[in-house]
Amino acid sequence: MLPHVRELLRRIPLLRFIRQELGQSVVEVSLLMPMLVFLILAGGDLARAFALQLAVQNGARAGAEAAAVDFSPTRTAAEARARDEMGRTPGMNATNTSNPVVTVSFKQSDLATDCTATTPTVANPCFAVVRVQYTFRTVTPWPLIPNTANFDRTTVMRMFKAPTCPCS
Repeated sequence: MLPHVRELLRRIPLLRFIRQELGQSVVEVSLLMPMLVFLILAGGDLARAFALQLAVQNGARAGAEAAAVDFSPTRTAAEARARDEMGRTPGMNATNTSNPVVTVSFKQSDLATDCTATTPTVANPCFAVVRVQYTFRTVTPWPLIPNTANFDRTTVMRMFKAPTCPCS
């Protein structure tokens, strides 16, 4: 820098103040930066967990709905519909058979006895029960905070037609 320009800048009190405060600002930013990065990563993990929990809920609902309104409901069709619905959520690999786990069953009104192959009636209804279980893992292994969460959702819907056997 030219000497006369430097001397001119030294005479202006505001620029001298800015030059003196610059070191303090660098220290403040360096102290707050780890906390800001932590908050951004934690917020991203929380948003992912929320989205995947909604995907599990929607998958169970879609599978039960597919079995309830289909005229020839099967376990494989209901499971495929549940996995298809969950696969629409970014970050979820619904084709993996170990995570999420989709269980489809056809039960009577006590939800313990398997449905028979007869047509369900008002007196003897049949229900499609779809359970989806998913283990969520955070992107960052956080210290002192659990890094996994188990999402489990079961949806029960009354069926219009009996399931296609085998029903076991």
